[in-house]
Amino acid sequence: MNSQAESILFIGHGEWSRKVSDIVVASGSRLKPFVISARDFLSAEKQALPKGLLLEDFNIIWITTFPEMQLKILEKLQDLNSKIILEKPIAITLEDIKLLQSIIPRVKSSVYLSQPWTFSKLWESATTQILENLEYLEIDAFRVGELERTRVSPSLDWLPHELYLLASLMHSTGLKDEFLKLLSSRGSSKEISLDYQVGNDIKVNLRAGKSDYRRALWRISVADRVVLEIDFDTRTVIKTDGPGKITEEFDSDNPIMNMLENYREYNSAVNWDLIFRLYSEAILAMGGDR
Repeated sequence: MNSQAESILFIGHGEWSRKVSDIVVASGSRLKPFVISARDFLSAEKQALPKGLLLEDFNIIWITTFPEMQLKILEKLQDLNSKIILEKPIAITLEDIKLLQSIIPRVKSSVYLSQPWTFSKLWESATTQILENLEYLEIDAFRVGELERTRVSPSLDWLPHELYLLASLMHSTGLKDEFLKLLSSRGSSKEISLDYQVGNDIKVNLRAGKSDYRRALWRISVADRVVLEIDFDTRTVIKTDGPGKITEEFDSDNPIMNMLENYREYNSAVNWDLIFRLYSEAILAMGGDR
């Protein structure tokens, strides 16, 4: 472990904070994690912090609570100069989007998204292979699971992964945002489907929602023939090469630590306009407020 330790604060003491905190410790990272209650922080900031520490002592602050509380916490942190990560989903209503659009420009810190998969070696390999053959691709992406929370619908629990991957793919193609077009959308709190056109030659269908099992898969096809399969559960990329298949395995990949190390070392910008647009389209597809 690097002797020059840095601190990461998780605001929100749910299961996810504890899980990520354990991952940080197990990784041997220089980051030292602390977890506090979001409600305690909002009601009594200084008393909620670990004894002897100030907000300025933390190199990264990861807010891991529900969107409405995230917004309040982010607003409270607007004068802090640090690095802040917002947990997904960042919004569940169009009003949330409007509030975020007004808050983000006022925040002195660099604000990032919780999007580990976009920093995985798995995704790096997959996007390289996708970009090698951009003509007439059809991408079918779906992510489902058993999770169903009282304040966040299954659709918006699972879909952000795909929204962030789509935004990452757009960045990799070098296309401007206007080359991403929503063709159709349909959904409910239980399931959602969004169809996009990327440039002239790529069609993407994103599906997410409630299921009796957990599954996360991207299938890339040409002329109805699957040429590439990205399995986020088994952490494999399977390429069809003639009659055979070539499988890449990424068992040792640690997307969460990849993301944290990237945010710690660099100031990579988030395409907030695209992220806000994708979230808005998802909310509207579910019959959200207009």
